[in-house]
Amino acid sequence: MTEFFIKCNPPKSTAQGSSTILKRRDGSMFVGKFANSKAKKVQSDLMSLFRPHVPENPFEGPVELSVTWTYPWRKSETKKRMAEQWLPCDKRPDVDNLCKMLFDIMTRLNYWRDDSQVSNLHFIKGWGDYPGIGIVIEEMPNGVREHKNSKHLRNKPKERGISPLSFPGGGNETHH
Repeated sequence: MTEFFIKCNPPKSTAQGSSTILKRRDGSMFVGKFANSKAKKVQSDLMSLFRPHVPENPFEGPVELSVTWTYPWRKSETKKRMAEQWLPCDKRPDVDNLCKMLFDIMTRLNYWRDDSQVSNLHFIKGWGDYPGIGIVIEEMPNGVREHKNSKHLRNKPKERGISPLSFPGGGNETHH
């Protein structure tokens, strides 16, 4: 297991945020990135912060990754809300974009061979008293690991009396 906390103000820029629509000489458009983008600096800074925590040997096989991404309190935050010590963040950047950037950095630093090894992910972002990035990486054992969200994996749906037909619309409708 690898566990660490990096005390910092986590970035709000992601690799996706540096993408822009550019025009080729022939006039056609494409999505690209500027070479000196803010995202490249963020990635470089994060690599420097994560480098001292690289495990001696990269993880092999499936891993479970828990990430706590805590921003400092906003200046506009009320004392009442700050008394909570930590609150979930529902503002940008999106968690999936933060994950992509984080996975790329951790893969490049050799935490694991490939980010496809992350088989179980728990990522939470918020505002709090202790800004920074908390990481826990654990190897996953073979078979189904008991997890609060994995109870549905233990039994086949029919064995629990649930089938796709028992859902509204009989499972044949597309819901938007």
